[in-house]
Amino acid sequence: MREFFLSTRISKILSNSDNGIKEQLDKIEQIITEISAIDPIFKNWYINNPIGSKPPYDYPFPSDKAHNYLFNLRKNDLNESFLLWNGRQDNSQFASFRFDRLGLVLSFSKILETEQMIQLFKTVLEYPRYDYAYLNTDFFYDITVFPHRLETASICYVPVRIEENYLPHLYQKVEIDTEYNQGTILVFDKNWADETNDLKKKVQENSIALVELGVIPETELPEGFFES
Repeated sequence: MREFFLSTRISKILSNSDNGIKEQLDKIEQIITEISAIDPIFKNWYINNPIGSKPPYDYPFPSDKAHNYLFNLRKNDLNESFLLWNGRQDNSQFASFRFDRLGLVLSFSKILETEQMIQLFKTVLEYPRYDYAYLNTDFFYDITVFPHRLETASICYVPVRIEENYLPHLYQKVEIDTEYNQGTILVFDKNWADETNDLKKKVQENSIALVELGVIPETELPEGFFES
């Protein structure tokens, strides 16, 4: 079963102050609660292996116990990630969630409906501010036009308004205007998960247009990313 990664790029490393960690945990709880209603694969979440138990069902998220565990984890080591999983042993129904000071990655092994994917993006875009969010897979990595840029995928978010006629191929677009993000979710094709020559053509031609617009970040982190 293929694995999909909803990956993100933030413009600046997140705070590790007590208030910063608390804000991140509060926002993660909001995000997890919302995506739990999108599809059964996201219904339940647990901290990934907090005490070596297999499986660690004694740390459900959200809960006060899990919240305190993650707060102390980050407080003791600023490089620690908040790792969650959906408790499924079956790889075909597996999902995981990683959030650290460098951004957020949601992985899952199920082909969702286009509207479900849009809802996932909309939920993730509620926090923090992103320079880019995209659906990462081996297929999109292999057909990358510009190796020094992050992958262009069949569904992505860019922090600008995109006009209807700007891209050669566009199935649907959704404008985003939240406290942290203002831009556009772009869906190149209804069959977003098809690994076909037709989708390859659409992604690559759209990639050229988006790079010309300057909205696909370089693979390297931006200058000043780690400055406080």
